[in-house]
Amino acid sequence: MKNILFITCLLVLGSTRFSIAQLDGKQFLSGSAGINFNNSNPASLGATHNYSYNFDISLGKFKSETRAVGWRISNSLGGGKMVYNIYNGSEVEQYERDGINRFGIGLGRFWHFYKQFNDKLGIYGGPEAGVSFLNTKSYSNQNESRSLMENRVQQIQLSLGLSAGFYYTFSEKWWVTASLAFANPVSVDYSFQRGRNVVTDENGKSNELTYRFSPVFNFPNVGLGLRYFYNR
Repeated sequence: MKNILFITCLLVLGSTRFSIAQLDGKQFLSGSAGINFNNSNPASLGATHNYSYNFDISLGKFKSETRAVGWRISNSLGGGKMVYNIYNGSEVEQYERDGINRFGIGLGRFWHFYKQFNDKLGIYGGPEAGVSFLNTKSYSNQNESRSLMENRVQQIQLSLGLSAGFYYTFSEKWWVTASLAFANPVSVDYSFQRGRNVVTDENGKSNELTYRFSPVFNFPNVGLGLRYFYNR
């Protein structure tokens, strides 16, 4: 957390003495994405697989030569096929679960400060605020018990955080960005949880409100993206 606070303070203080040429008033579109897919074929359970993607799109504008503000939209999705063995005495029952098990969407506002080291490379960082919704489904079972629990959670989160990264200038219109770290010192979560025993069809529900006012810091957190300046 100290590292990212130091970077942010450096950017804020340094922005009064350093100027990035010809960025004031420029509008930009940024995006990053990730895709994952894997499968396995264990002898005891049969073939399984899972897949996921995540992406975010940012729309922003430089309010000065060293400060930009904007909005970010993010989305993630995951799914796959899992197989579970349920033991009932000397018998073994096999349950397959296939389909989407994770979906998330978020909207955020950012205020970033920039400092350039040379005509190509620089750093950025600053505060962010956001709201997100996450819907997940997971399964758990215990050996030697006739139980396969399906857990569904719907969560809404409000958060305040800090982020930092690097950028590299390819041309007047194109940058490559690389996120370096992020922290969420403040967050409030509300979740609605439903549980069901797939084997016995027993149900349960619960609501939960949680909050956090302490730093949760991730460093390094490397992710690549592209930025396009469209009003040049």
